[in-house]
Amino acid sequence: MNRDNRNKTVFLITIDALRPDHLKSYGYHRNTAPNLEKFAEKGTTFLNAITNGPETPSAFSSLFTSILPFLSGGFSPLPIQKLILPQILKENDVYTYGIHSNPNLGEFFNYHRGFDVFLDGERYKEKQDMPKNQETKKNPLFLLKKILNYKNLFDKLMYGLKGFNKIKSLLRNRFPFLTDIFLPFTPIAYNAPYVVNKVVSFLRKIDKPLFLWAHLMDVHSPFNPPSKNVLNINSSDINLRDRNFLTSEVYQNPEKYRISTDILDKLKILYDAEINYVDSYLKDLFELIPLKFPKDCLVIITADHGESFFEHGFFFHQGNIYDELLKIPFFIIEIGNENAIKTVNNTVQIIDIAPTIIDYFGFPIPDSFQGISLIPLIRGESVERGKYVISETYQKNGIMKRNNKDGYKLISIRSDQWKYIYNEQSKEELLFHLKSDPEEKVNLVIKEEEKLTQFRRIRDSHFEEITTVDELSKISKVISQIDFKKINL
Repeated sequence: MNRDNRNKTVFLITIDALRPDHLKSYGYHRNTAPNLEKFAEKGTTFLNAITNGPETPSAFSSLFTSILPFLSGGFSPLPIQKLILPQILKENDVYTYGIHSNPNLGEFFNYHRGFDVFLDGERYKEKQDMPKNQETKKNPLFLLKKILNYKNLFDKLMYGLKGFNKIKSLLRNRFPFLTDIFLPFTPIAYNAPYVVNKVVSFLRKIDKPLFLWAHLMDVHSPFNPPSKNVLNINSSDINLRDRNFLTSEVYQNPEKYRISTDILDKLKILYDAEINYVDSYLKDLFELIPLKFPKDCLVIITADHGESFFEHGFFFHQGNIYDELLKIPFFIIEIGNENAIKTVNNTVQIIDIAPTIIDYFGFPIPDSFQGISLIPLIRGESVERGKYVISETYQKNGIMKRNNKDGYKLISIRSDQWKYIYNEQSKEELLFHLKSDPEEKVNLVIKEEEKLTQFRRIRDSHFEEITTVDELSKISKVISQIDFKKINL
């Protein structure tokens, strides 16, 4: 390893489903994340950051491989032939640590590769994995799990008993180790206080170089933040009965209700309070990092995707590829660099994260990477950027799917001023002029035939590349499995 890079440290902090327009840095009227905002002031805010996938599997595949989701064998599970960021760092003697609690990011989907420590807070479970033998069924923990899972008893207690939610939050926040005890048989996953506590404890005893990835799930629905965080951003609390109605009934079945302004306002209050909840615990981490690593340290804070609040008739992050899902917050803080550019207007994308980290450590960026390093941008230098950003996933009947066998292509192609959407299942095409119509309300497919033709060419060329690359990947996989020593040539 280069002597200049021996002591470098990189933190990647990802917050699931965090929208940039719900942060003050991006013009929001509420200061939902004061600790994040204060920390981010030391670095660079990217005002136009785009994810290459509108939900976790496609987004994180792009982040970790710097390859668009559809290419090189797909995105879920992560194909073995796709080289991922932690592998490269580990091969170059960087210590790698990861902690998360998203079922799409566990060992089952190959995200553990290259990590020295990989804390998987919500291991992927299949229905057939449920123990069936009689001896296991006699196990007290199995019986307790069965009781808590009976007709969603845990959720009913949480919303039905006035003090249950407060007791649960108190126990988990004051005694984080309880998460380890109850995780195997309750609907509990690693929450913000647990993740930050683990990371802070680890940092107090680790030597550099280090790459640390921490993913926080608390902003993800269903929204049920502690009352104190609701009161931090709103004058009054929302009672548990209303919370249950909003997040379990309205949010899951919007077609049954008239989605009023009042409903949307209350949902956004709960969502904002979840952001505030995460932020309140990140404070400890943000205070420790510059003390422990006063120089040669890079911190990247971002999200995998956003969240829909019925802007186009959707809640959650399923079945669409509008900008409420594709725009993400993006901050890079280089500790010790007092001359960092404060804001960058250039369009950047999530596939730029892996090459940025590798470049910061001083290692060669793999030829397979499609993103670029953003280190020059934060230091005031210019970089060459492609003309288009592609975001994509598979879906069927409005539900995200993991591959083209189960779903249909859903793709967005954007330039600085234009955005094109294609839904393979419905054959629907949408074309928006982002500069005059940032909310994507006016479809210009009929009026802008020439521009439509240009985007169709890009789409068709990309789809052809998917087929070509996939065929080459299959051939390469077959060749790699041949034992040439057994073949007499």
